[in-house]
Amino acid sequence: MAANVIMPALGVAQQTGTLLKWLKAEGESVSKGEPLMEIETDKATVEIEAPGSGILTQVIAKAGDEVPVGQSIALILAPGEPLPRQVAPTASTGPETAAKEAAPKPAAKSPSESVSAIANGPRILASPAAKRIAREKGVDLVSLKGSGPEGSILAADVLRAASEPTATSMPDRLIPLGRMRRIVSERMTLSKQTAPHFYLSMEIDMSAVVDCRTEQKKRPNQGVPSTNDYILYACARALKVFPAINASFSDQGINLHDDIHLGLAVALDEGLVVPVIRHADRLTLNELAAQSRELIDRAQSKRLFPLDSEGGTFTVSNLGMLGVDSFTAIINPPQCAILAVGRVAPRVVAEDGMYAIKPVMTATLSVDHRVADGAVGARFLREIKTTLEKGEF
Repeated sequence: MAANVIMPALGVAQQTGTLLKWLKAEGESVSKGEPLMEIETDKATVEIEAPGSGILTQVIAKAGDEVPVGQSIALILAPGEPLPRQVAPTASTGPETAAKEAAPKPAAKSPSESVSAIANGPRILASPAAKRIAREKGVDLVSLKGSGPEGSILAADVLRAASEPTATSMPDRLIPLGRMRRIVSERMTLSKQTAPHFYLSMEIDMSAVVDCRTEQKKRPNQGVPSTNDYILYACARALKVFPAINASFSDQGINLHDDIHLGLAVALDEGLVVPVIRHADRLTLNELAAQSRELIDRAQSKRLFPLDSEGGTFTVSNLGMLGVDSFTAIINPPQCAILAVGRVAPRVVAEDGMYAIKPVMTATLSVDHRVADGAVGARFLREIKTTLEKGEF
């Protein structure tokens, strides 16, 4: 029996998803549970498994299309099974549309590239996005050959033509914004425009952390928490002492969050994701390290779900592994603070009237001044420093 492939809802508020690529070609056999396609929401990139076994057919969405949740984008037919005469309507299609989708046709229109004709002049098939981009970039649609259904001109065709070199210009390459990159840019711009940031930095002696990790490495068959896990642990404890930092701003007032959910910034090629370790203050160091490793692995293998990135109350961003000494981070809204940490490096410090070489890390706290003042932020950062330097793990 035919299995309908739809754009799934991976989050409560999700309305659309972007199809990044098919992992199987049309006409290829697939098995139920096998990775079928890769989709992107505003929070994550996820592999979607095949809902049934058979032959992939009736594919009507291509890479880059933004598709409403619940819309049918393909069928999986059992070997030898004929095409159904009518496909059951989905959440975003009516009976008429579904019947048309089920009928064989030489080429199907992309859900995000609906085709229309220009009334004046020669008839040109072009999507609304293609026409808009053509106006912005001064591209003559008449001169283009479309790559879409029935020769229609798509946005990609216009962008390709606009980027082609001319006799008087050097070639440029335009990289369209992916959904994740677009969401990151919107959220970070909003944060800088609305939240008055201030920044506090401290140098932290990481000798106790280095010593602890050295001892743990000597124990066989035991995972060793990373330096970042120790930082997360210290932040969770400090947030419990300073609830004013575990907060967010609203027009009605300041929301103090009862639960401590730590966001862990993970950089991907497509953009930045921030999976969340829930109730981090209730976890031991080893429990926190295990969850951190799992979330990082899932983020890098694109197996995060949107719910994995929801509800964070404070974020840690670590660029130390890339050799960065220190940096300032933009607050991840609606949170009111974020901690940016650089690498642990040997530095000469004064100790008991003598010079000594210590492993030192610079931590910089960004705070929303609408929620907390400098003194509160400084005491919070000092609490983190104390936990890490005393080795209270």
